[in-house]
Amino acid sequence: MSSAMAMRVAVRERAILLWHMTLLEDAFDRDELFETFYDYGSRYQQSRQKYLDSKLTESEKIYLVNLDKETSNRAPLLREFANNLMDDKKRDLYNDNLNQVLSDQIIVANILDDIIHLQQDQNEIARKRAAELISDILFQLIIWTILILVSGIFFARKVVQSSIRKNRLLEKANDDLERLARYDHLTGLPNRLFLLEHLELALPLATRNEYQCALFFIDLDGFKPINDTYGHEAGDEFLVKIGNRMKRVLRESDVLARLGGDEFVIVLFDIPDNSQALTVAEKLLLILSDKYIINGNEINASASIGICFFPEKQMNVEKLISRADSAMYKAKELGKNRYYINNPRAVESLGSVVK
Repeated sequence: MSSAMAMRVAVRERAILLWHMTLLEDAFDRDELFETFYDYGSRYQQSRQKYLDSKLTESEKIYLVNLDKETSNRAPLLREFANNLMDDKKRDLYNDNLNQVLSDQIIVANILDDIIHLQQDQNEIARKRAAELISDILFQLIIWTILILVSGIFFARKVVQSSIRKNRLLEKANDDLERLARYDHLTGLPNRLFLLEHLELALPLATRNEYQCALFFIDLDGFKPINDTYGHEAGDEFLVKIGNRMKRVLRESDVLARLGGDEFVIVLFDIPDNSQALTVAEKLLLILSDKYIINGNEINASASIGICFFPEKQMNVEKLISRADSAMYKAKELGKNRYYINNPRAVESLGSVVK
């Protein structure tokens, strides 16, 4: 059984035990179920740690953050409900919270179902790749057998060693190609493909769970003169420094991607409120406008930031990026080195569209 499935079973059994305990009048019977209830809680934590220790994909990490948040929010009510069941003086209180507690467990179970479905999809892909690899290995074994029969064991041994080396080189090349496909070769940041894949997952997740998120479209002010004056190598070094500075302002869960040239995108996922995004934007404007030393030359720069909050109704990835891009150009029109918000409702609550 997978760790996620074991966690799912523990949540289900705990919910069933809670319901059974509400029906029991005998304290000794309730005590026995109560011990089993906390035993399943321990199994859940052990399975979660085992799952956390495994090699998680980016998609699984996002689901795990969501799962931990939901379980933490619902844990106090669950513990209080269980303790009230064991106290005869407070047992009448549980009727008010039974439906809420069971609904909470269903929400947690649904997230675990999403993780299990994701793992099943990933396992299917891995199974197909393994089948292809096995087919290739069998073909090579046939060739090796022929070589052994025709040329002798010594020659075949050399072929096997060569094949192993080639397979290792091929595996490394595949890993390198995978990284090149999703990461910018200059800055090492995620690229456009990585960003689009991340948003395709993050947007429906934010909509379903009503998370507040923000997308920043960032364009540097006056980057072309830096290239023209100091050369492209200096320009490349400048872009690397820009990326490193922005990362210092962000959380580990945030995504910073380079689209190309001097354009960057930041995704802030599950922020407490819109004002925190503006705090991040102000920090970015401040840190990016500080002087840079490139090859002994002092360079001054700034950035224009377009902000679009999500989720919103009828919002998709293309529209989200387009609105943030339009807001960035509006920031440039208003004088550069500032941010502009492209969400009318958000502006009403924040009181300002530009700064």
